[in-house]
Amino acid sequence: MQPSNPSEMKNEATGYTHRQRVEAALNHKPADRVPLTMGSPSSSLHRDAHHNLLKYLGFSQSGPEIITDNILQIVKTDPRIIETFDIDLVWLLPHLPEVEWNEDRTELIDEFGRTFRAGGCFVNHVGVPFPEASFEALSRYSFPVLPKSLFAHLGAEAKNFYERGYGIGIDGPWGIYEISSSLVGLSEYMVTMAIDPELAIAIAEDVLEKYMIPFYELLLADTASYVNVVGISDDLGSQTGLLFSPAMYRKIFKPLHKRLIEFIRSKTDARIYMHSDGSIYDIIPDLIEIGVDGLNPVQYTAKGMELERLVREFGKDLGFYGGVVENEILSFSPPEEITELARRNVATLKQEKAFIFAPIHNISQEVPPENIVALYQAGLAFGKY
Repeated sequence: MQPSNPSEMKNEATGYTHRQRVEAALNHKPADRVPLTMGSPSSSLHRDAHHNLLKYLGFSQSGPEIITDNILQIVKTDPRIIETFDIDLVWLLPHLPEVEWNEDRTELIDEFGRTFRAGGCFVNHVGVPFPEASFEALSRYSFPVLPKSLFAHLGAEAKNFYERGYGIGIDGPWGIYEISSSLVGLSEYMVTMAIDPELAIAIAEDVLEKYMIPFYELLLADTASYVNVVGISDDLGSQTGLLFSPAMYRKIFKPLHKRLIEFIRSKTDARIYMHSDGSIYDIIPDLIEIGVDGLNPVQYTAKGMELERLVREFGKDLGFYGGVVENEILSFSPPEEITELARRNVATLKQEKAFIFAPIHNISQEVPPENIVALYQAGLAFGKY
């Protein structure tokens, strides 16, 4: 049940609040236009792009940018940007846990014991807590204990956004496969999946029960009645296909994703959207079966992920969030090309009235601010129903 008596901020011209636009999309119904979003772990700005955009828009830096992901170096979106682009769906994120940096802040060890090293505009994974997968190593490993203080601000933040008429999303950590493979190393985990699937399942089950479920428990403790969308994640695709066979997905991860979704549904009526990069066409029916309501980032350049095909085959069962412009074009093409591509892709994605506007991925370091402006202006111009 939603809290009572929200202070609705309706658009005077259309009569729609931000939240009503989001709710319409989640229910496959038209509003005045598609809802726009920015600020999730997959639709934020790299700190440099964020800084450059603020400057381009004529805003001074109001304080240090709040990093929301040490690895991707994305930041909490400045409220002035949210207002400028008339963003409808805002995102709540917990604070980052403490990590151990080296003296010159080029390397860190995180709460899992994973090592990351700065390189390029990101921080790259270079070390794992137990490099040899075994039941013995798993039994000795202690999963991080999540401090409640990381989540303490979320209830008040959710209430504030709700009373201002925004749609609200909330998002969790890396996915079950992603964390599992990061604990022992990608190649080691892939080999384990093939030659010792019971060990691969045991690692993934521990990730679910000892970390993922406690995380979502805290994430939803004070926000469940406010949020419209809950995000889950697992990058399962490459540009050309799944990282492993559909059969392996169904054996190892599908039951665990189902359990996570069932847990989230026991806490909130919000819709559940799944983030998975790449070509995941072969398992989209499986995701629908276990209760996924929508997909992100809709990476249309990957094999089998053509927008027309996805909308035609799955648009009545799934919402789509993202899918407007892929990163290379956003980074290196002129604004007019971005505008035209956004026009075409929005026209396709909004056909089933269940589209949330966003770029395919986080906006990276080198994206010119004028391209970001062109992108979101296109959403406002071409997203009308």
